[in-house]
Amino acid sequence: MSKYRLGRLRGEFVAVYYDDAGKRHRNTLGTDNKVAAQTAIDKLNAEAERAPGQTVETLWNAYREEKRGRRIAASMLTTWKALKGTFAAREAEAIGDETCQDYIRMRRQPTEKIGNRPAYPNGRSDGTIWTELNHLRIVMGWAVKRGRIARAPYISMPPKPAPMDRWLTRDEVARLKDNATADHIRLFIVLAIATGGRKEALLTLKWDQVDFARGIIHLDDQQAPHKRKGRASVPMNKTIRAALQEARKAAETDYVIEWAGNPVKSVKRSLAKTAEKARLSEVTAHVFRHSAARWQAEAGIPMAKIAQYLGHSDDRITQRVYGRYAPSHMQDAADVLDLEFGQVKTG
Repeated sequence: MSKYRLGRLRGEFVAVYYDDAGKRHRNTLGTDNKVAAQTAIDKLNAEAERAPGQTVETLWNAYREEKRGRRIAASMLTTWKALKGTFAAREAEAIGDETCQDYIRMRRQPTEKIGNRPAYPNGRSDGTIWTELNHLRIVMGWAVKRGRIARAPYISMPPKPAPMDRWLTRDEVARLKDNATADHIRLFIVLAIATGGRKEALLTLKWDQVDFARGIIHLDDQQAPHKRKGRASVPMNKTIRAALQEARKAAETDYVIEWAGNPVKSVKRSLAKTAEKARLSEVTAHVFRHSAARWQAEAGIPMAKIAQYLGHSDDRITQRVYGRYAPSHMQDAADVLDLEFGQVKTG
């Protein structure tokens, strides 16, 4: 948020700001011309933002303010809880490799106990640490582009783990649905596999995004100010139409996934309990999206169409991840190397 804003006092424009105690200050800009006053305000804010000694916390908060309403701003609430102890008061440009390496070592250590066992007996995973430090790197890069710091410090990162290749068979999805611990989890399972939608898109889906007349589910809220990552409009199949029609009859809120008259914020714990009942492991919300795409690829659906279904902006991403599951994947390359042994002379 900008430090100064434009105000008026006795017919002239002034720069208004509040100090740390909340006291308001008004400094005259010496003009009654609005364009000149706005120019002066922009210069004051630019000077304030470029002040030396910018701390990580200042830049982090400024970044989240600019990205307010977007998914990354929400996820950064969680990552900041981990980062702030080490980085909050640090001058951004002075962050060095030793600090980053020390942070990585610290996060890999076992954490406090829950009862008689450590909450994280093996420490946080490198994937979690990578995400935390990547958010820090994003903020530093943004600060350079906004002219708030002269250069971005080098942020050391742990190796990024290979993506999990867990996927569900149709039988496993059926077992999960039949062992769902609650109606909203059963609906989430059916909706997740039918749409290939991201968890955030499904948990924020409202009934006005479900078009029964045209048979379309708009995972991206058309009224939202920002377009969200990977959110497409997908047609209903018979299974999801029936499930949604049944859920609509009992709906108490505007949200499709609800429990006890409230929207659902997380399905992590309920999915884990459902998977335990179904005697399945490594079941996360994202596994359904991965499984939906794999099923489509194995059925021979073109990569461009799968990409559109998943909301990928570039079907090269889809090809890289799911191309190997297509029945004809690289068959032509294998055919070139075919040998007709009846025609091969030996000796």
